[in-house]
Amino acid sequence: MEKHHKATRRDMIKKGALGAAAVAASTVLGTGVAQAAKNPVTYQLSGKTAFITGGARGIGLAIAEEMAKAGANIVLFDIASGQIPHVGYAVANEGDLQSAQATIEALNVKCLAIKGDVRSRGDLENAMKQAVASFGSLDIVVANAGVTQVGAMEEFSPEEISVVYDINVEGVVKTTQAAAPIMKQQKSGKMIFIASALGRMGNELFPIYASSKWAVIGIAKSAALSYGRDNILCNVVSPGLVKTKFADNPYVLSKMMPNDPAPTFDKVSEMLRPGNPIDVGHLEPEDVAKAAMIFATDATARVTGEVFDVSYGSLARSIA
Repeated sequence: MEKHHKATRRDMIKKGALGAAAVAASTVLGTGVAQAAKNPVTYQLSGKTAFITGGARGIGLAIAEEMAKAGANIVLFDIASGQIPHVGYAVANEGDLQSAQATIEALNVKCLAIKGDVRSRGDLENAMKQAVASFGSLDIVVANAGVTQVGAMEEFSPEEISVVYDINVEGVVKTTQAAAPIMKQQKSGKMIFIASALGRMGNELFPIYASSKWAVIGIAKSAALSYGRDNILCNVVSPGLVKTKFADNPYVLSKMMPNDPAPTFDKVSEMLRPGNPIDVGHLEPEDVAKAAMIFATDATARVTGEVFDVSYGSLARSIA
């Protein structure tokens, strides 16, 4: 009897502990098992419309591909000019934009490829209206377009400073301004802002770019506060070094490795790798795209104003 009594008491304690743990987990996670069963997370974007600035290549195109694979119709918005005055490397051109459209359409979704400049609110508004007219909604906007300068703070001309702020900061504001009225009318929408690991720290080689990406995070958090009541969620992805033509070009590489007569992206990656907590020196565009997808889907249906660092652990040393 005594053994049976002790066993019963242990079972009751065990059941009580498990019950308490379940209640605690439900409280912490904000949902219980039953609720999760009724509202399963979905990673599908079928019937959604995703609008991506700087979508002709690199991170923008990778995000477009990932969203297209999940069923979203895509709008690629890109300057597609080949060159931008006071930017020291080539940007996407018309051929890149046409190729990107073909890539997306091969994934069995619809795609609009629109030439436009994020420095023009009119260009953005017209393109977003075209997106709604073609596909019926504007569900996801990715503010990705950006440029960089590299060098010591005192080296930059007023024009070189302005072009970074005009595109990276004012362009992001204008993208937000163009999207907000449509999403407010829908009472739904997701804005995903592409910042940078350098938007979380200072950097002596990228002072203008880093400061512009700090601004992007500030814009995103302010948008989260401004539009949350309209069911518009605004979040940030902050990647580390990514292997795209944005970084893999002679202008950037020569500044990052000034003492190397033949600098390459792989050399830069190898130089950075030992300082990271995991054995990685750079990201591929697809890594950033998969992170952006988290903010595009129901997995983050109650998340806004957050920053997701995708930087191979390099920001583990930053202030929380």
